[in-house]
Amino acid sequence: MAKQKQMGEQMELVANPQPIPEVQIQKSISPNQQAIQTFVNQIGLYEKKVLPMLLEKHGIHPSQFVQIVISELKKNEKLLQAFIQNPSSMYASILTGAEIGLMPSELIGEFYLIPRNMKQVDGSYKMSVTPLIGYKGLVSILLRSGDITKVHAEIVYEGDEFAPIYGLEPNIIHKPNFDVSRSADKIKFAYAVAKMRNGEYQFSVMTRAEIESVRNLSKFPNDLYFNDKMGINRWMEKKCALVQLSKMLPKDYYSKKAISMDSMLDGGAMLTLDENNQVKIIDNVINKPNSKFRNIYGTLNNINNSELPNSSQDVNVDTES
Repeated sequence: MAKQKQMGEQMELVANPQPIPEVQIQKSISPNQQAIQTFVNQIGLYEKKVLPMLLEKHGIHPSQFVQIVISELKKNEKLLQAFIQNPSSMYASILTGAEIGLMPSELIGEFYLIPRNMKQVDGSYKMSVTPLIGYKGLVSILLRSGDITKVHAEIVYEGDEFAPIYGLEPNIIHKPNFDVSRSADKIKFAYAVAKMRNGEYQFSVMTRAEIESVRNLSKFPNDLYFNDKMGINRWMEKKCALVQLSKMLPKDYYSKKAISMDSMLDGGAMLTLDENNQVKIIDNVINKPNSKFRNIYGTLNNINNSELPNSSQDVNVDTES
């Protein structure tokens, strides 16, 4: 009898199901989530109208490029704040990476979006985004000329046998000594070598003092130099030697532009968008607030300016919880 009663109750539940409680959707989102959504919407316009013509010649699909940028923004709180405070610097940096064909990914290591607190032309300070070409990115763009078949850089430590030979038959002899300490304080030289298509080699050697001079000339502190914890791969020391070597190597249009831009940005320049959504570089903005704009790209003329954020447009974020 009890079993029949239980079955009857079950049949009643099937015939007259109880209402399922409505899922409560949180309508309010955090300011950071609002900023991310704003960026996703706006970068989607660039993906449709600008990025295809910039990335096509480099064989990079716009959707892949955009997803990498969004991922970088989501995982970096300071980068997100830089976008909120100075969105035009973010878009200008992204377009720069697309123009020279480098992926803006910390994991890939070719091109970085660096958030910095920078002085603006009006004298105020804002968190802003500046691009940085990594060692791997520099190698990539140098190989594009077609005249170079191989590029690499190495570090020389105390205890290594090292003999650069100049003259009519230049050469480098480097025999590392792995039996002694190879810590940052033992670095003596960095050198870069390029093999040309005709079989010849070119190289450039920099002493530790020369590398330190390059580091000290930068307007921005960089903890990766001579750092056993953060710079174990010695990318910055290697990049110094590679930049020096690149001055003597054949380069295509984008390589010349990338290396020149990287040098100016390291010297304190900043990228932004003008009122026509063209990327501009402001030279030495840190020391010269009244520096004039100088156009470095002219590829954005075919886009409807009213659809995209410009240099005077801020990200509207509701700071109320």
